[in-house]
Amino acid sequence: MKMKPRILALVALLFATVAIADEDLSQTCSWTSTEKDPSLKELIYDVGDGPKPFLAYVEPPLESFYRGDPPSKTRVVPKFNGLAGKFVNMSNKNLNFYWESAVGGAVHLMRHYKPFSTGGTGTFPGHRFFFSPDNDPDTRVKEFVVGEYPQNYYVYDPYFVEGDPVQTEKNLKANLNKKERKQYDKWRKTLLFNEQYLNFTGRSYLANYLDDGPRKAPSHFMWPADYFGQEHWVVTKETHFDRLPPSDDLDPILITGTKRVLKDSDPRILQEYRVKDEPYMNMTLKVLSVIPRVFEIQNFLSPTEIDHILDLAGGIELHESTTGDVGTDRGSDRTKGLERKTKTRTSKNSWVPREKSPIIDAIYRRAADLTRIDEALLRSRDKDEHPEVPTKRKVCEELQLVHYGPEQEYTAHHDFGHTHIDDNLAGARFATILFYLNEGMEGGHTSFPRYVNGESFHELAVKPEAGKAVLFYSQLPDGNMDDFSQHAAKPIIEGEKWLINLWIWDPVKDTDDE
Repeated sequence: MKMKPRILALVALLFATVAIADEDLSQTCSWTSTEKDPSLKELIYDVGDGPKPFLAYVEPPLESFYRGDPPSKTRVVPKFNGLAGKFVNMSNKNLNFYWESAVGGAVHLMRHYKPFSTGGTGTFPGHRFFFSPDNDPDTRVKEFVVGEYPQNYYVYDPYFVEGDPVQTEKNLKANLNKKERKQYDKWRKTLLFNEQYLNFTGRSYLANYLDDGPRKAPSHFMWPADYFGQEHWVVTKETHFDRLPPSDDLDPILITGTKRVLKDSDPRILQEYRVKDEPYMNMTLKVLSVIPRVFEIQNFLSPTEIDHILDLAGGIELHESTTGDVGTDRGSDRTKGLERKTKTRTSKNSWVPREKSPIIDAIYRRAADLTRIDEALLRSRDKDEHPEVPTKRKVCEELQLVHYGPEQEYTAHHDFGHTHIDDNLAGARFATILFYLNEGMEGGHTSFPRYVNGESFHELAVKPEAGKAVLFYSQLPDGNMDDFSQHAAKPIIEGEKWLINLWIWDPVKDTDDE
């Protein structure tokens, strides 16, 4: 009698788990390859200072998503036709950026643009935007009508004269000082690189071209997503809490730096309140989408941990969720007033720091093991911890606690933002982990409306289930931003939805929002 592939996989996983126990966790995950991502291909580009190589992400063929047996030979065009719009101010003037609902229709101020800054928003073909001088909305220095994907770039450059490099140079010399000229030239290189990257990969280059070349590939590990249903496993010593400790043991964590380090041989914090006789737990990641890379992890949280988080929620004031344009003026006095309640996002949220309780700390540690990132990077560090990282700040945000009631939603958006052209670290959101805290609501799915497949033009819809986690990446293996990572929280039809989410940055988290 032949065993079904699913049963064979489970048996293999069981033997692997036993082997790990025998080896005292010497092998902690199913993926040990050190070879470069096979989707990275060499691109030879030239932005004016000679040919140079770059390993660019090229989308794998559709048949590989189905292990050679696709339902169709061509990708299905999704019903949803949104895209990431990247808008660039290549002038030395302060500008305001507006969305126009229709020709001659209502206009809405989106954000302020400083000289040589950029910003982005999720948009659709036919959307209309324009730049105006600061405090002069009636004068439009540049209007844009959004095109089809991959037309992601929309640029205001008052100095460039098409087909006349001599006049362009005269304009630049007459209007820009030395620092401004350097910024302008970096934007020109970004646009030149984007043209060559687009021709090579079929995607726009949504990152910036930096002083030493294109943005670096992610410093963090990325789980591969080769085909639908592919599974990976990783083990953690941060096992489930199955009993709630006394409230006196759940006080905030006050120790810092290396005092927080737990060796493999150390017991976990409050070990006596965790599942007995299980020194580690297995986490299985199942591929839901190849492009973008999306995984689900069942039973990431235990019922006790969920109860603790929801209990914390009872003592935390939730506020109306806000949205803000993603760009290089975030956190400035000018843009704080533009964070606003919109029809885009109608939920309520608050923030839960890692140090809130030992259980919250354990969830961070477990998430670090899931993503194969050192937990020290998810907290403030001492000077001798990870000296290669140029800042001692954590590379993640606090857990965001979110509640959706009836009819509340968060329409399709991207988690990544855009950095200033002078920012050579170019920190951006790298990975998002969603942790569902309840189930049974009608609606409320997490959707990926542009996932690539050969079967359906409908969105990939992930059903909320208590304890389940969803991991997806906002960056590509070459350091570019992933336009296809656009996602939404669908409206609640009946009931409510609770979740927490964790944003992890690469290579560093910016300071604009603090």
